[in-house]
Amino acid sequence: MLGELATSGQPEGDSNAPRDSVDLVQRPEALPRAAELEDARADEQKTADRQRPGDGEQGSTPAANWEVDLATGDMLVSRSWYDIWGFTADQDVNLDIALQHIHPGDSEQTRSAVREVIASGTALRLRFRIIRPDGSIRWLESACRADPPGTGSARRLSGVVLDITQRRSAEEALAHYYDIVSASPDRIAFLDRGCCLLAANAAFLKATAPAREDAVGRPLLELLGPGPLGDLIYHNLGRCIEAGHPVVEDINETAPDGTIRESEVRLFPHRDGQGPVTGIVVNVRDVTSVREAERRLLQSAAIYAATSDGVMITDAAGRIVAVNAAFTQMTGYAEAEVLGRKPSLLNSEWHTKSFFIRMWRRLIKQGLWQGEIWNRRKNGEIYLQKLSLRRITDPRGKITNYVGIFAEPRATSHSLRPTEHGAQYDNLTKLPNRAFFDACLTYALDPGRHPRLPVALVLLDLDHFRHINASLGHPIGDEVLRAIGLRLRETIRPADILARFTGNQFGLLLNGVQAPKEAEEIARRLHLALRDPVPARGHQVFVTASIGIGLDVDADHDADTLIAHAEAALHGVKQQGRDGFHVFVAQPDTAGTAQQRMVNQLRAGLDNGECELHFQPRVDLASGRWVGAQAHMRWHHSELGLVTPERFLPLAESGGVMIELGQWMLAEASRRLQDWIARAVPCQTVAVTVSEPQLTRSDLVTAVARRLKERALPGHLLQLEFAESLLFKHPERVREVFEGLHRLGVGLVVTEVGSSWIAPAVLRRLPISRLMIHRGLIDSIPDSPDDLAVVQALIAMAQALDLSVSADGVRNDSQRHILLNSGCTEVQGELFAPPLSARHFERCLSSAGEPGVNAPTGAEPDIEPEHEPETE
Repeated sequence: MLGELATSGQPEGDSNAPRDSVDLVQRPEALPRAAELEDARADEQKTADRQRPGDGEQGSTPAANWEVDLATGDMLVSRSWYDIWGFTADQDVNLDIALQHIHPGDSEQTRSAVREVIASGTALRLRFRIIRPDGSIRWLESACRADPPGTGSARRLSGVVLDITQRRSAEEALAHYYDIVSASPDRIAFLDRGCCLLAANAAFLKATAPAREDAVGRPLLELLGPGPLGDLIYHNLGRCIEAGHPVVEDINETAPDGTIRESEVRLFPHRDGQGPVTGIVVNVRDVTSVREAERRLLQSAAIYAATSDGVMITDAAGRIVAVNAAFTQMTGYAEAEVLGRKPSLLNSEWHTKSFFIRMWRRLIKQGLWQGEIWNRRKNGEIYLQKLSLRRITDPRGKITNYVGIFAEPRATSHSLRPTEHGAQYDNLTKLPNRAFFDACLTYALDPGRHPRLPVALVLLDLDHFRHINASLGHPIGDEVLRAIGLRLRETIRPADILARFTGNQFGLLLNGVQAPKEAEEIARRLHLALRDPVPARGHQVFVTASIGIGLDVDADHDADTLIAHAEAALHGVKQQGRDGFHVFVAQPDTAGTAQQRMVNQLRAGLDNGECELHFQPRVDLASGRWVGAQAHMRWHHSELGLVTPERFLPLAESGGVMIELGQWMLAEASRRLQDWIARAVPCQTVAVTVSEPQLTRSDLVTAVARRLKERALPGHLLQLEFAESLLFKHPERVREVFEGLHRLGVGLVVTEVGSSWIAPAVLRRLPISRLMIHRGLIDSIPDSPDDLAVVQALIAMAQALDLSVSADGVRNDSQRHILLNSGCTEVQGELFAPPLSARHFERCLSSAGEPGVNAPTGAEPDIEPEHEPETE
């Protein structure tokens, strides 16, 4: 190898070609040399002799002298050379050994450089890597020359080598930082204390002096000219240089296209190693879009805080990250209580999983979902609200957030007030109730509508539902009813009407049904929807249904007739074993003839024993005893089966049968009272409802007096109930009738109290013994604070007037406790007993004297109700 280096004339490659790892720098002058090396060293003293006089000065620095005899390859080196190359001081070294430790990536280029020095006699400086014996890699810089120089036949090489590993790392880091600064879109510059430009990146030079190549070193004001940036820098020189404080301010600049751009200018004092400020670093950033976004965010934040709609923001995983004050007011949850949680904390559990699946599919696919949803407040109240959901994406289309805007339906001049809403919607299932359904049916069958579409009326009864309540309890029964309502709602079309009538019966009004086959297909879908078990509080409840359908294909039926057809179809299904459906197909007939026939059948039923009285007990809340009963009429049609009061009462009213019906009820109640007295059945009082025609068009006082005389009854055993609306609709007639009945000793009860308005002065002038609060108000407590306040006010008014007060429609213990604590003395409702047949009512009374709140009231074996009994 030594011979190769010594005899080579020129390097194999071009000595001026760029090198990746080795840097060659020509030196025109002689290189610094170490102290004279001794010519001869004894082998045993070689280690000691290699410690040259120059090492005393270089021992603390990473530099070392070296010399190579080209004829023999022997090397004379200083002590620090061993430390740099990683050899031990007693190790023999020569040129071949040193070259073998050069990094393979730099080896050929280093050898070429050595050959160049030998051949040309020029002085060179080169950088290369070595691999030390311990495997570590170091960067070295070596300067060398041939001796004698310029002869082309050099006898030796000499030079100095330095360890530049740390400096090389710093240079690479500086180069990396320079690339970053150069690539930055920000304008970055360094100024000295005299505000002259010492350094700048390309963005600063392009914006400041694009045509000047000598910008560096010139005063900044000369380069910028008059303008906001120069004014800002010169205005803050003292603060930044003398006080050493950074400065951050915004300026407006005019772009080349004439637009106004907003820039954020940052001035940072630069200090040397000793601490004094030597200059200023200037950073100018275009923040036009940022400031515009900030202004929009401030505007959005103001709207977000001030809007009356609740706003909830979640991250992409659906965790809540922010809510506004309206959300807190609406739901009762403070922001700290919901942050990090899922929106499912508002879930009322009144919607099925498929409802939410469809919601999220549409939200993800279309980016927006709008609709109504039942949610639950923190206090447990379930309420209806409008919900708008939007997804938020970044510029690359990745979902970053979801935003939900909650709006409770606002009351307008055309919308329902809370009390009216409660009167038209079922409090348990939140479906429309019977009154709302009847109004929709009447409108759909209105002959004046153009065009009038054919409709189908569906009555759906859950089979043997009372067994669920009896075995699993009413709370589970309520859960099942809500779940069934949701399933039916999802099965029908959005425009169809689904209502819960009472107990376990639902009604559906379907528009555009043209033929019986179409109605049968609807019934099959309803049956399929109820096939799967209903989960309720850990139970899997299986439910079947009987379905009766009435069709209005020819668009010539009235509401009563169509309902009668549906009830007839339902009755037929139950007679055939339930769990099925039937479509009633009427023979050609006119609506007027069908209605009149039903009226005639009702009159005949009063005479031939098709009608009977049921009795719903009235309970004293303090003692739990039965203190009386309210009479309810039931009509068992020979063909249609049980016809509910909601069906035959409108027929009786339109057909002029109300007076006959009222007289029959009064006579039957008197007969039943006489029978119970004769057999010592412990009954207190029986209340009979009086209709408006009875009050206004008949001699009610005379009729009552005759019944009491015929049956030898004391007047206090009979109570007559009058709707609250009659008191102000017929005030003079009411006063006259009430005074006559009071003389007979008959108790006078005002019912439906709270459904309209009545002055306490009117109640004070009349001989009233009891007020009965409307069941619609009772049904909505405790969920509705407004209705609860009305109920408590009515109880307080009755107490002030020294009147007893009762409540109708109590169905759970919560309502019972509230009424008891509010001062209500008597109640009736499903919690205690439904309307019972006379035989069943009598048996309950006789079995325990006067039954308490837990007295048995199961269905009697001789009569099986077709559905849960109802009240008029």
